[in-house]
Amino acid sequence: MLREEINRAFLSRSFFFAVVLGLLALAYGYVDYMSGPSDPEYLARLPPFYNNAYDAVIWAQKGLIGLIVPLIAVLPFADSFAHDRGLGYLRLVLSRTTYRCYLSAKYAISFLSGGLAVSLPMLLYFAFTNLVLPRGLNPDPFEQRVLSMPEALGPFGALYKSAPDLYILSLIALSFLFGATYAIFGLSLSALTDNRYIVLATPFVLYNIVHYGLAILGIPAWSPVSAFVPHWLNHITWLNVLTNLGGVFLISTVLYFVMAHKVKSRI
Repeated sequence: MLREEINRAFLSRSFFFAVVLGLLALAYGYVDYMSGPSDPEYLARLPPFYNNAYDAVIWAQKGLIGLIVPLIAVLPFADSFAHDRGLGYLRLVLSRTTYRCYLSAKYAISFLSGGLAVSLPMLLYFAFTNLVLPRGLNPDPFEQRVLSMPEALGPFGALYKSAPDLYILSLIALSFLFGATYAIFGLSLSALTDNRYIVLATPFVLYNIVHYGLAILGIPAWSPVSAFVPHWLNHITWLNVLTNLGGVFLISTVLYFVMAHKVKSRI
C-alpha cells in the first residue's frame, strides 16, 4: 500500500508541475533580484558580493512564491482521498488492506510530497545561485546593518552572518515543514468534499485572506506567511512561526482522521 501511494504521489504529473511552478516563482524572484542597471561600467564599480548566492534566495522567497506556496504544497497528493472516492478506487483498495493502513499511508505520503514539492525548488534554486553568483555577504554598510540584525531575518537570523549556508538550509527545512503542513490541510479537506478544485484552492485562498486581513488589523507578524518567510517582516519569532504551523497541522490532522472515519460508513 505504501509503495503504491509513493508511486502515485512522486511519479505523477501533479508533483512535477508543483516543482516546476515553484522553480518558476523563484526564477521570477531571481530576475527581480538581479534587475537594475546593466551598464558594464556601473557593474564593474559594484563591490564584490554585492549580488550574492544568499541574498538571492532571501529576496526570491519574499516574492511570488511566498503567496502561492500553499497551492504548490497541495498539488501533488492532497486531493487523492477525494479522487479515490470519486472513482470508486477506495472500495478496491479496501479489498486488499485495512482502512487504517490506507488512511495512514495517505497521510504519510501527503506529508512527504507536500514538503518536498515546496522544499525541492528551494534547494535547487540555492544550488543554482551558488553556481552563478558569488558566495559571500553584501559589503554595503546599510545592507549589512539591516541583514546582520537577527530580528530582521527571523528566529534563526543570527546564522546569516556566522553561517550563511546553514541559514539558507534552515529556510529550506522550514519550507519542507510548511509544505507538509499545508498538504495535510488539503488532505483534511478531501475528507469533507469530493470536489478536487475546492481541495486545491481553499488553502491558497484562506492563506491569502488571513494574510491580508491580519495586515489590515495591524498584526502582520501573525500572518501565515511568517511560517514560510520568517524574514518578510522584522521581529518575527518562533512563537509566530510555530503557532501558525502547529495550529494548522493539529486542526488538519484531527479533521482528517475524524472525518475520514465518518466517510467509511458511507462507502
